[in-house]
Amino acid sequence: MRLALLFVFFLCVPVFAAQQVEIIELRHRVVEDVLPVLTPLLEPGGAMSGMAGHLVVRTSPANLEELRKVLAVIDRPPRQLRIRVSQSRDAVVRQRDVDVSGRVRIGEGLDIVSQRAPRKGESGVEIHGGGSSVGVYGRDTRRSTQSGADQFVRVMDGSEALIRIGRSLAVPFRQVAVRPGGVRVSEGFVYVDVGQGFYALPRLAGERVNIDIRPFFDSLAGHGLDVETQELSTTITGRLGEWIELGGSSQQGREEAGRLTGAGSRETSDTRSVWLLVDEER
Repeated sequence: MRLALLFVFFLCVPVFAAQQVEIIELRHRVVEDVLPVLTPLLEPGGAMSGMAGHLVVRTSPANLEELRKVLAVIDRPPRQLRIRVSQSRDAVVRQRDVDVSGRVRIGEGLDIVSQRAPRKGESGVEIHGGGSSVGVYGRDTRRSTQSGADQFVRVMDGSEALIRIGRSLAVPFRQVAVRPGGVRVSEGFVYVDVGQGFYALPRLAGERVNIDIRPFFDSLAGHGLDVETQELSTTITGRLGEWIELGGSSQQGREEAGRLTGAGSRETSDTRSVWLLVDEER
């Protein structure tokens, strides 16, 4: 019915010399995609509209032929892409400790004593003589943790994609409210989402791709319920089939502590990186 009304509209308009009305069926694209491209190419006095996968054009035969040539270029199947995002994290903690233990005689019947047994993983040296014994013990430990996520999603050129993999954690809460009638205690759970994934919007230009990308990576901090979040948002361009570094972060820290019979230090490093690969699926 709506298509018939379009016919009536075009036939009721004064007929310009050498113009004709043509209905063109779109094969792969929708009307909203092609109208902004074709409308500026109409000759003066021409008109174009569309609905339900068809274009209705009133123009001259020569202009119509030009429009068909342009339409043949843009009315093609959208290219299908495979977007892959790789996120990695490398955390290192190094702990160094030195302690002195022993018994030192400084006079008749007077000793200074600081004794303890060597701990597991320590190495050291002990010195004995003159009624005294001194031990120096040291420990150097290094703990490395590596984690990451690798996700991919298939999407058509110019379409949005979102992938998220994770879980919801039930976190208990306790709320105390003081009211005129007394104290009211409420208990329950709230759910916190922890996951990894990304949002992407790719646009092809030949063999290059422009992409709006927002990867995110959540992880639990230690043994508690604190959530560490890594998130990045950017627009980049690159070639199909090539890995592109989106970004990353690097943090270092150092702590030192001294005590009466020893000293210690703790060094930490946390390095994260995010990479992107876009391929065309043929």
